[in-house]
Amino acid sequence: MRSAVMTSAVLAAVLVGSGTSASAAAKPALKYTEIQYDAPGADNGGNSHLNKEYVVIKNTGGKAVKFKNWTLRDAQHHVYRFPAFTLRAGKSVTVHTGKGKNSATHLYMQRGWYIWNNTGDTATLRDAQGTKVLSKTWKKSKPKPPPQPSTDPQFDTCAQATAAGYGPYYEGQDPEYDWYTDRDGDGVVCE
Repeated sequence: MRSAVMTSAVLAAVLVGSGTSASAAAKPALKYTEIQYDAPGADNGGNSHLNKEYVVIKNTGGKAVKFKNWTLRDAQHHVYRFPAFTLRAGKSVTVHTGKGKNSATHLYMQRGWYIWNNTGDTATLRDAQGTKVLSKTWKKSKPKPPPQPSTDPQFDTCAQATAAGYGPYYEGQDPEYDWYTDRDGDGVVCE
């Protein structure tokens, strides 16, 4: 099942240059705010499901950024080339894997299959000159095992349990209650 969402992966790429050449100019302040690399549900390849796989890029700077001929790629070199597109200051754009009609807030790679690997991948954003602006790598972690219920150690007798500092155990509340005999029938053992 698809589930992972990386949110607030703050990777602001702000480099201040000397201003003497285009390559030395300040880079735009952009960050990935979400990478949904593992769309919820089974991978059925349907377009609506493909579009649940996406990358959100936010312009955190004070100036609009023109993305024409920029690229977004994965580690396997699937490349999406941005159309003539301007991301205004403070705004975000969601880049979907599947097909759709581009707008000011949603762009579509027009792909027919998933791009981002669920087990691990890298999303790299490059400007029109090929300079890396953002990059984020992830690996899907193994799920944590469910917590085991904690119980006290089991002893041969209540006397041993209480001598070791354990008990009392209450009927219907403590699993340890069932290990010992409630001789007086009051619902408490190892008192």
